[in-house]
Amino acid sequence: MHIPDGFLDLSISTIMFLLVIPFWIFSIKGVRSVLSDKQVPLMATLTAMFFAAQMMNYPIIGGTTAHLLGGPILAITLGPYAGLISMTIILFIQALFFGDGGLITFGANVWNMGVIGVFIPYLVFIIFMKIMRNKKGMLIGAFLGAFLGDVLAAIFAGLELGLSTINFPYNVQIAVMAMGVHHSVIGIGEGIATVMILSILLSKRSDLLQLQKMAPRWLPSIDLRGSK
Repeated sequence: MHIPDGFLDLSISTIMFLLVIPFWIFSIKGVRSVLSDKQVPLMATLTAMFFAAQMMNYPIIGGTTAHLLGGPILAITLGPYAGLISMTIILFIQALFFGDGGLITFGANVWNMGVIGVFIPYLVFIIFMKIMRNKKGMLIGAFLGAFLGDVLAAIFAGLELGLSTINFPYNVQIAVMAMGVHHSVIGIGEGIATVMILSILLSKRSDLLQLQKMAPRWLPSIDLRGSK
């Protein structure tokens, strides 16, 4: 999922940076104003956990590799503001110190895994929670949100690669198909992992799952502690 430097045209990389900047601004302001003392250790723990998870690549169809993103559980437990900040920290450290993803393509990677991979799962999760209003709906929404977030993040990466005609040898159709199909497999694993972590938090530390002030104003929010 990480796009290294040299794979995207400079124009595509620039556009992706410009798209991400407003999300960074809103997220930084939001986190500073609403992040509670209880949620800071959880944010640090999940950031470290998914930093490690992203460093482990899994072989899937056709010899391609993929990895868990972590965006869905970050969004559901911390809200999309903190989820984006956590993902940005993860991707920056990986690019700067481990060469996993590029610095020029940093904006594209943050858009794919930090914006699409965080906000889409959150929206899907909230929709199911609003409709079903029970634990079953919560878990279904968490699984489907994680799956869709992974697949859509991969599709965006395929679009960016396919549109980079100068440096990337394959067209949009091939790149999108390859990324989407391959990451649909890891999306199932992402959904299972998201449901497992959420279930553990619900049973052990449900007090951490309060999203009332963690969502942007234009997104709905919900308190998970009363779910059954």
